Amino acid sequence: MTTMQKVPTGVPGLDTITNGGLPRGRTTLLTGKSGAAKSILALQIASHLARSGLKTMVFTIEETPADLEDTGEGLGFATSELLATDKLRFTDLTLPMDASTVVTGDYDIVALVHRIEAAVSEFGAQAIVLDSATALFSPKPSEERLRHQFFELVRTFRRLELTALVTAEAPDDYGPRTTLGVEDFLCDVVLVLRNLVDDERRRRTIEVHKYRRSAHYKGEYPCTITSKGLMVFPFGVQGAHDAPPTTSRFSSGFAGLDTMMNGGWLRDSITLLRGPSGSGKTTLAGMYARAGATRGERVAYYGFEETRNILLRNFASVGLPMDEFVQQGKLRMDCSYPEATSPEDLLVELRRSLDEFDPSLIVLDSISSIAHSTSARGFRQFMVGFASLVREHSRSALLTQTLTTHQDDSTAPFLSTIPDAIIALDYERKEQKLSRTISVVKMRGSAHAEDSYTMHIRPGGLRVEAPRDSQAEEESRPRG
Repeated sequence: MTTMQKVPTGVPGLDTITNGGLPRGRTTLLTGKSGAAKSILALQIASHLARSGLKTMVFTIEETPADLEDTGEGLGFATSELLATDKLRFTDLTLPMDASTVVTGDYDIVALVHRIEAAVSEFGAQAIVLDSATALFSPKPSEERLRHQFFELVRTFRRLELTALVTAEAPDDYGPRTTLGVEDFLCDVVLVLRNLVDDERRRRTIEVHKYRRSAHYKGEYPCTITSKGLMVFPFGVQGAHDAPPTTSRFSSGFAGLDTMMNGGWLRDSITLLRGPSGSGKTTLAGMYARAGATRGERVAYYGFEETRNILLRNFASVGLPMDEFVQQGKLRMDCSYPEATSPEDLLVELRRSLDEFDPSLIVLDSISSIAHSTSARGFRQFMVGFASLVREHSRSALLTQTLTTHQDDSTAPFLSTIPDAIIALDYERKEQKLSRTISVVKMRGSAHAEDSYTMHIRPGGLRVEAPRDSQAEEESRPRG
């Protein structure tokens, strides 16, 4: 049995869900409705193949070569350089704008096949992109004729040992794969792009509909268009990183909480800090970030409820000045409203921050704002995608979540599976003042305090008092 050879696409995340890339010497069909980003993804893959040493041809039927070159340059594909060095070539098959179509006799693709063969031979192409089959077979011939003609096209690619990518338009997101209706079973791989309206917001996904003779990941995965092309988020499938797990701990910057957590927080862990509005979550997040920066670590703080200047002012007013660390480049504070972006774009920014800024600690304050700006499905995908990024890069993260009521536990079944530790803040009014409490709900891999501790907001941050029975137990222990 011959082992299938695959060609990496260079598209972040796509090689993961295809288990290595596209099949060498076979045809892949890329489908989706208008606006799903088929042409961008096809051009991105073609550019990567050309850069990696496979001479690649793009047959353009809907866009002119000049427009494609501009698109590639705008997305950083270095298209002009690839064309100038003869690693990539565009062949224009677009109809003249002033041409009229006259249909006579049966549709026949033989002439096009010969043209492709001649162009491939002259250029020495090893890979080919045809964008798009929908435009190629327009006007649409009979189903029987279309099937025969498309089969001849795919067979030609196979005979020439070309790694081929063909785009086609789909009539619906979850209906037939293409408007042509007969050709998806002729291709070895079918990729489906979708640009869905989800709770009044657009959400892009990609799915490996089929992949002959190869394992691949099932289901839809979020993707987005960035300044460098398409990026796929294969949440939950990257697998554990190769670095061995560590048992080292670090301080939260909150001495009382460190005691409750049996000596501090475990490295490479995700902690969820939950509580109602006004319970001290942002203050604790600031202590966490400041403690890391004080130790010389790099900290990325994402705030979604306040502007950067107001957040810095509020931290300074409670005795947690941050300006020094920001100026030193140890603390990066990025504040924006989630409604102005999308969860996928936020994941792009997080990945860019991990690659370029290289923080060891990440703060998201608060994930409730993200949840309110997207659908339940979009939020879940974001959270799983974020956890995958953090674990893939072996980083520690603190997430804050605002509960609508003191006893609100509606999201706990979903979120409780993601973090390694959950800390609950709460308060109740007693006579003329608030009584605040803090407790460690769970902490994987570590013993922790089981009692709720009284907490106070003081200059310099938060302070705790151990419960009286815990104090009495501590005082009754024999001293050595």
